[in-house]
Amino acid sequence: VGLAEAAQDLRVVQVVLAVLAALDPELVALDAVIHVRGRKGDRTIPFAAFHLAPGQHPERENVLEPGDLITAVDLPALPFARKSIYLKVRDRASFAFALASAAVALDVRSGTIRNARVALGGVGTKPWRSQAAERALIGKAATPETFRTASAAALAAGLLLAGCGPIQ
Repeated sequence: VGLAEAAQDLRVVQVVLAVLAALDPELVALDAVIHVRGRKGDRTIPFAAFHLAPGQHPERENVLEPGDLITAVDLPALPFARKSIYLKVRDRASFAFALASAAVALDVRSGTIRNARVALGGVGTKPWRSQAAERALIGKAATPETFRTASAAALAAGLLLAGCGPIQ
């Protein structure tokens, strides 16, 4: 492989990682799985486990090892994923990254929330699935009051976020 080919490969990898970073909350909320080929063979990584919290090695942002190549990203065929939303708040329209974001997917039947996925971005160094918000939604009527209660649950859990641990 020549220098030009290696540089092109590096640009492709950078684009793939940038796209994955832009979709962080959505991929966590929808239980995406990353397929990786590396020196130790092929493996799968749940997207929720892909990013690392700062710790002993703050220079590392994800679990990829040198030589790893992302070969695919799978999204499970979740029925409620067809009706989902992603919202992000940016400081200025010129910024591509969000200060805060939320990805929400709901399975609503006959006015009742049967299943829910909620993931938040911008609340730490990695996207977090808000199981507190999900618990506040599942089994409840799809009403503005239920959504306010779930938002409050996500916020309360986020305020307890210490050391960039997961939101429970």
